[in-house]
Amino acid sequence: MKFTPLFLVICILSGSLNAQEADTTTQKLTTAVLDFDGLGITSMEAVALTQRLSGEMVNTNVFILVNRSQMKEILQEQGFQQSGCTTAECAVEIGNLLGVQQMVSGSFGKIGETYTIETKLFSVETGETIRALNKTYKGAVDGLITQVELVAWELAGLEPPDELKQKAGMEVEKPKVAKKKKGGVGRFLFWTTALAAAGGGAYYYLYLMESKEGDLSLPPDPPPSPKLLFGGGR
Repeated sequence: MKFTPLFLVICILSGSLNAQEADTTTQKLTTAVLDFDGLGITSMEAVALTQRLSGEMVNTNVFILVNRSQMKEILQEQGFQQSGCTTAECAVEIGNLLGVQQMVSGSFGKIGETYTIETKLFSVETGETIRALNKTYKGAVDGLITQVELVAWELAGLEPPDELKQKAGMEVEKPKVAKKKKGGVGRFLFWTTALAAAGGGAYYYLYLMESKEGDLSLPPDPPPSPKLLFGGGR
């Protein structure tokens, strides 16, 4: 069976495209987020903050998150309660039931006017912690939502977007503006004119030196003016 060059090229291109799609898929790992414990805040606040964390993790485009309602349904079918699951071993067991690769667990706390966020991202296969984050925040409980959104990007190992940084009162780096080079065309014209003048002066100097030796009735024609690289004469 003979293969034409066009057929071989199509096979190579299709193989490379499939490999790129596979790489893109493997970059995203299936992840489940357990309900965070609330220490010093209400259970409803803890659930709302956990949901906000899950939503922002999706926005990072790094995780494939299991739907929370589906997760609860699967755990109920297996007769497993995620409440009170605070150890890594327990979370790994839930991860195996859900068939995910990563799990996120943690807690929200409040001491006086200061809030705390503790969270861990770990592998279900090995049980090892991938990232562990601890944050403190002092202010209204509404501002805690922004801190939770920052945690999502830190779990993804990415820099938060500028809008989120500004929302959190963080300093945003200003884009560097390239400095224009001084001179440019003006400097080129200056040196071109200067060289032309110097060439003409040298020409007439040589003419005067030669005129001492012989009588020249008319001076020779001056040298042609140099043509510019742009907009030059014909």
